[in-house]
Amino acid sequence: MKRLTLLTGFAMLFCQLAIAQEIENKPFGSYLEKLNEDFPVTDTLVFDFPNEGKLLLLFNNTEYELSNLKEKFGTVLKKTTKFPEFKSLVYRLSEEYPQTKIDAVILDLERDYLPYVDQLELGAVIGMDYTGGEFTPVVGGRMMFNFRKFDIGASFTSKVFFPERTGGNIKVNSNWFANLEYRWDRSDPKSNSANMIGVGFLVNESKSQLFTGTTMQAFYKRGINKNISIQVGVISTENFRTFYPTVGIRFW
Repeated sequence: MKRLTLLTGFAMLFCQLAIAQEIENKPFGSYLEKLNEDFPVTDTLVFDFPNEGKLLLLFNNTEYELSNLKEKFGTVLKKTTKFPEFKSLVYRLSEEYPQTKIDAVILDLERDYLPYVDQLELGAVIGMDYTGGEFTPVVGGRMMFNFRKFDIGASFTSKVFFPERTGGNIKVNSNWFANLEYRWDRSDPKSNSANMIGVGFLVNESKSQLFTGTTMQAFYKRGINKNISIQVGVISTENFRTFYPTVGIRFW
């Protein structure tokens, strides 16, 4: 069971201790000094853990109600079973700066100390791109290694091109890319699916009707919701002499 303590008379002592130990979410540059001038530390809420770890929250009592802090942090700390032993973590609370806001501090705690198991993810790639004046369906597969704060992996995708019909026959020209990908999301402690960057090379065995010579692509993908993402990028072809911008949509 986690035990909590409110310190008021010794708040300045803990403030000095925090500076000595390095505040985990210290604002950049001289903003900490400015924050302490505008909203000096009046109280320190301490959570003690059975493994001798401690969490210290430094705050000004004009910004927060103690009961609200106990409720919000108590809820998340019940799940943080990976909190370090024999270590004191110090956070400064204030709504004046992004990294000192309550939601940002809770997110840091969740991302660092919630139980997590590394995973291997296999999935499909399905979407549509607009490439060099042509609409090209995209299909393929992806393998990702999921870690706590980022994912890394590879995909094998084809931009499908439909040349003009000859003799009434529909022809399909597949353009296969081998891609390396990196994925992250600082706003979600349980998923890294919001952002992705990647680079890939054309590895066709058959002749491409869209690209010639050495062809490479680079792209960025941003999730809109759990099912849809927008992807933008650029493809260099003809041995890096010609460049095509691309924009597209991905599902799942």
